[in-house]
Amino acid sequence: MAATIPTTEPSALRAGDTWQWRREDLAGDYPASTWTLKYYFRNASAYFDITATADGDLFDVSVAKATTAAYTVGDYDWIAVAESATERFEVDAGRLEVLRNYATAAAYDGRTFARTLLDAVESALSAKATASQLDLVQAALADRSLQYDTAALMKLRSQLLSEVRREDAVRNGGSNNRILARFA
Repeated sequence: MAATIPTTEPSALRAGDTWQWRREDLAGDYPASTWTLKYYFRNASAYFDITATADGDLFDVSVAKATTAAYTVGDYDWIAVAESATERFEVDAGRLEVLRNYATAAAYDGRTFARTLLDAVESALSAKATASQLDLVQAALADRSLQYDTAALMKLRSQLLSEVRREDAVRNGGSNNRILARFA
């Protein structure tokens, strides 16, 4: 059974997979027989471009797994432009998350920021914190230093625990009432 090819740009794709989508909605104004559809993906540290192929007057986008394997993981803003010999028009824009390629990833920490901080705070409270975990809860700048105290860590732990529970609920299909905890 063949996979269904989306007719819009996906919001997330995995590096190392074959990427495919189709633009059928541009045929009226920008038929593929006379126009070229190009995508430009950009973020602060990486970029890549994709050119669609013509299927009659429709556009097919297909990127080989070997090509996507080289893409850097992260969020990218993108624009799609239709070009002819003499004209160019932006026809769409959006955001794409390039996900980690599990086939080539060695060790990986999939914890969220809140989970990472919660683990560090709990380690500090149980006096088993590593130096890098303690760096998350204490810092020094010039002649000033911030260091945790048990009461502040307990309050922070409570806030982080609520945040982690919300994240877990969302991941397991619950509602997304509030993802960012307020640390005061």
